[in-house]
Amino acid sequence: MVTSRAAGPITVGWRVDEILARYSSTGPIFLQGGRLYVASPGSLYASYPGQTLGEYAARGGLAVGPLLALLNAAADSETLAGRTVGRPPRHGDESRGRGSAPPVGSIGYTGSYREPSLDVVDVSVVSTLEGRGPQ
Repeated sequence: MVTSRAAGPITVGWRVDEILARYSSTGPIFLQGGRLYVASPGSLYASYPGQTLGEYAARGGLAVGPLLALLNAAADSETLAGRTVGRPPRHGDESRGRGSAPPVGSIGYTGSYREPSLDVVDVSVVSTLEGRGPQ
């Protein structure tokens, strides 16, 4: 269960699952910092205990200060991005178009698909190699 926290910086007492639930952008930081699971001797499966940030840092041998700085920066940027999405762009604003409708036209790999040209001749790789012989 995610506990409600007052708005403010992430501290050592926050639970890891609480941070991840509130700020999804912190996930890669946790993955880079170490494992979130605990492997118990004699147990077939790893467990994911409800650990605090301090316990996570101690288990992974991480310095708490830099970890807190990274997590708070990610949380702040996520919060800021959430507040600015949908803001009408100002004249000369570089972020024009963010938070608006997706671009018109096709995007992704399907947008670059072209029908095969009639000029291309299909040649079997096997028949080419057989024609060359052993080298």
